[in-house]
Amino acid sequence: MRASIRMQILIYLITGLITIFSVLSFFIGIKLNLLPEYAKEQYLQIASARADEVSKELNGFLEQMQIISQSPVIKTMDFDLIKEYLPKMVLEGKHRNMTIANTKGQAWSTMDQHLSIIGQEQYEKIILNGEESLISQPFISEYAGATPITIISHAVRDDTGKLLGLVNVVIEIEFLNNIVEQMQFEHTGYGWIIGQNGVVVSHPDMSLPMSKNIADITSVDSQKVDKVLTADCGAFEYFNENGEKIIAVYHTIAGSPDWKLIISIPEDDFYAEVISVRNIILGAILIALVLAVFFLYKHSANISRPIIKLREVFKRAADGDLRVKADETVPNEIGQAAKSFNQMLEKIKSLTYKDIITGLYNYNGFTLEIPYKLDKLRHGEMAAIVIISLDDFKHINSISGYDGGNELLVDLSRKLKNFIGDGEIVARFFGDEFILMLRSESMSSLKDRVYHLRQRCNDVITIKDNNYKIKTSIGVSIVEKNESLGETIDQATIAKLKVKKLGGNSVQFYNMDIAAELKTEQKIENSLSDAIKNNELYLVYQPIIDTVYGKVIGAEALLRWRHKEFGEISPITIIEVAEKGGLILEIGNWVLQEACRQNKKWQEQGYVPAVISVNVSALQLEQANFVEMVRSVLIKEGLEAKYLELEITETHAMSGVDDKMEKMKLLKEMGVRIAIDDFGTGYSSLTYFAQFPIDTLKIDRSFISRMLIDENVETIVATMITMAKAIKVQITAEGVESQEQLEHLRVGGCDRAQGYLISKPVVAQIVEQYFRKI
Repeated sequence: MRASIRMQILIYLITGLITIFSVLSFFIGIKLNLLPEYAKEQYLQIASARADEVSKELNGFLEQMQIISQSPVIKTMDFDLIKEYLPKMVLEGKHRNMTIANTKGQAWSTMDQHLSIIGQEQYEKIILNGEESLISQPFISEYAGATPITIISHAVRDDTGKLLGLVNVVIEIEFLNNIVEQMQFEHTGYGWIIGQNGVVVSHPDMSLPMSKNIADITSVDSQKVDKVLTADCGAFEYFNENGEKIIAVYHTIAGSPDWKLIISIPEDDFYAEVISVRNIILGAILIALVLAVFFLYKHSANISRPIIKLREVFKRAADGDLRVKADETVPNEIGQAAKSFNQMLEKIKSLTYKDIITGLYNYNGFTLEIPYKLDKLRHGEMAAIVIISLDDFKHINSISGYDGGNELLVDLSRKLKNFIGDGEIVARFFGDEFILMLRSESMSSLKDRVYHLRQRCNDVITIKDNNYKIKTSIGVSIVEKNESLGETIDQATIAKLKVKKLGGNSVQFYNMDIAAELKTEQKIENSLSDAIKNNELYLVYQPIIDTVYGKVIGAEALLRWRHKEFGEISPITIIEVAEKGGLILEIGNWVLQEACRQNKKWQEQGYVPAVISVNVSALQLEQANFVEMVRSVLIKEGLEAKYLELEITETHAMSGVDDKMEKMKLLKEMGVRIAIDDFGTGYSSLTYFAQFPIDTLKIDRSFISRMLIDENVETIVATMITMAKAIKVQITAEGVESQEQLEHLRVGGCDRAQGYLISKPVVAQIVEQYFRKI
């Protein structure tokens, strides 16, 4: 009877155990199915990083050609002089040779060859089509033997911008082969490069470049080949000549002529880590099942309890609770199975909850751990969520590269780990941000800790021989019992964004005022798109006078917004919201059209024609159709071009100079007046201003307000006026607020003035009082 009962118990227990493990295997299998995609994403990131390496190498050659093209010797286009200079620029081991060519295609190579480049790609693109630079597709040249080469070229122009010829460096494709040979992935993976039409440019097999294409190597259909050639990045599968399945990830090489870097790795190696984790999990489950059955048979009564506990641990893990820990102290194989299970969970947690670069928890790990940290707060203790955002992290990346950026993240994460105490936690949030939970006995001590944390972060770090003063924006929110963790993190994020908006490099604790301000900003943003059709936007005009006769000769049109709920919105807020919401072009065009319409209306009412100035944003000026848009507005409103003046800020004028100068010339030919606004606040080249087709320079109000109390500023203003006279443009002083300032400017030769002394910006009906009737 005892044996029969025992057997019945064993049957029930074993059947139940098998069922439990089957269900757990199913749930864990679902989780494991996500790991291959994770592995693929990791290799895509590697492909991106390797593509960047090739891109940097190409950019290095291109920058060298740009520098050489600007050499005074090269600009002479005297081949006898260049023969002495150019060979010195050839870098042994990197360059095959360099070539200088004139606009007729006559060229000389540092291999002491005279040749013609007519018909070559660089001649067509640079000499005939006017492009500045070129990285050619690889080809075999009659001058270079059988070795494939690529040519990196740059235009040679004189100081006026006239095209004189081109200079290029000839690079053997061997340099790409050297790069891809160093790319080893797992045990058998390798990197290779294809060109614009899928032709192999570089490959560890030296016989393939320029003789095979991607279809020959991978045998994939044309649809997949087209996707690889057109997509920026991605992955595909193929079988090699040995029938082995290969996983390939690819990424476009920035700055190249549509080259793609491909990383090919056998499927077994590609998923090796995933397979290892899966095998550990399945092995742990199998071991646990086998050992459980064995010990159930031997010790059915004693073993039932640890099995049940183990089942509960497995179930919690399958439900996503990876904090569970199986009991390893059971003195048998179940304890060993528990240990294997714990090891498996540690690997899964490392993949799921740890940041690869810094080794800290990622955001998922942070949200998993913090509830347990908060539960351990002592009575009377308070906790806060702190979000740290690096200011201008992109600038560091641009100088020191992604490796330099990662080095900074690792250094900062080490400081943060050393800063936190028992019961606290730090994790990498997103990108260049970190998130912490700090605890303290009081608000004052918590603030002290946060400000000490900022001092710890804001340090000088040296990366690749460059010193950076680290600045951070920090948002803090107190953990409240009646708020969820997500709400608290959102509040800390809002506080951090507030710091960013105010210029960064500070600390902000969340409060209700910030929340109210955010809601107000959101309402303003949402309602701006309807402001035009609701007639909430309108223009005011500030008169401009002739300083000699004191007569009003024009006015500057300024945008205003009367919101139905918040009243008058500041112009700065309008611009910020418009730029953020992508409405700056629509609003800028409306201002231009409304100012022209009003000016034409004044003329029709019999007022002496006056020039109306309209501010133009940088984004407007950068539009390809800007000149045509101005022309169409003038035609539509019937306003002569000479009564419109477009104001461009000094800083905007000095970026993309060639394009803006061309547009200014077209506007000037049309009859439109051009003014440079806020003059003196930027870092401009006087050479450029002498070339700009401008009519007016406007001295910034910051100089006018100080010129009577600061001799240096007075000298600067006088110099500006003298310079304006020298280049024969009129000069207007902004922000004139006293009769003494106006008289000083008049005596000094300033042509025009505007400011509160004359009039504040007023609506059209009031500014009419300043205009004279014909």
